[in-house]
Amino acid sequence: MKCSDTDILIIGAGPAGLFAARSALAMSQDLKLTIVDKNSGPGQFIACAEGVGRLGFHQVLEPRPEWIRSRVNRAGFLSPNGTKIEYTDPNEGYIIDRAKMQSDLADDCAKSGATLLWNKGVESVGRYEEDSRLVKFADCSTMNAKIVIDCSGPLSRFGKGEKIVSAAADLEVAYFALVKTPDVDTGIVTIQMGREIAPGGYTWIFPRGKNHANVGIVLGKKYRGRFNIKTLLDRFIESHYPNAEIEGRFAGTIPCRAERLPMAVDGLIKAGDSASTVNPISRAGIVEAMKCGTLAGEFAVKMLGAKTSDRKKLSSLYEKTWHQNLGSRHIKLAKVKS
Repeated sequence: MKCSDTDILIIGAGPAGLFAARSALAMSQDLKLTIVDKNSGPGQFIACAEGVGRLGFHQVLEPRPEWIRSRVNRAGFLSPNGTKIEYTDPNEGYIIDRAKMQSDLADDCAKSGATLLWNKGVESVGRYEEDSRLVKFADCSTMNAKIVIDCSGPLSRFGKGEKIVSAAADLEVAYFALVKTPDVDTGIVTIQMGREIAPGGYTWIFPRGKNHANVGIVLGKKYRGRFNIKTLLDRFIESHYPNAEIEGRFAGTIPCRAERLPMAVDGLIKAGDSASTVNPISRAGIVEAMKCGTLAGEFAVKMLGAKTSDRKKLSSLYEKTWHQNLGSRHIKLAKVKS
């Protein structure tokens, strides 16, 4: 079975994918744009700490009040022995409800003309031939897309074998729990480092509103498999919230790029976690994905109908523009990460 063809196909309805769609739809009224996602629909729980800086967030989006779980204006940094330094930031930050935000943004994209297909996992993205790429789905259907924007996440392998960024060289494991406890201070995020606590990474406590917190740990790549991450997290939770009720446990991966690689080739653009746009020190990636997705949508529209030589120039310019904005800084941070 073949799905109807499309101008731009976006794989993944996360921050990068939705902002790529918003950007592209704003540039062209006649655009045929399709978003596919392997999940069953918007509004589902997302494995994420959900923290964003207020200034960066407002640069790309004016948030709706219902997207904000908590406003935070303090950060607490704990040394390995528990000594705490607290920093007050007048610019503040937000703990957002990502599921609610993404659901609303998906609705906005649909109202602007995008076609959203849920439960639509992508099996492969073919090479660029005859002005399009053949995309094969898990349900055996196919679709031709003039431009594919890959926002499928940190484990993406689409474009493997082409001269484009593939799997992240620095892929870290993260594990967190949602806890219920009366001891949550909703105005502060807390970070603790130390080789015995979180080798190569850090632990975090992010408030999720009254009496609820996201407590997690990320380990550096070279320590992956050498420590039991669940044991480390349980020990940390016990030390801070000994009477907490654990409501759920979740795991994920964080891609941190340590080198500059092509982010686009003929008819294929990478954005967000698929392009390893995460800050390698803080591991923040939401606003980074929004900014990168916005660029990807803009350049995808410019590539439509362009000559081969012009598409190649636009691919290089997309990568260059991202690196001027944040990419070069991220690579510098990666070099001093250890």
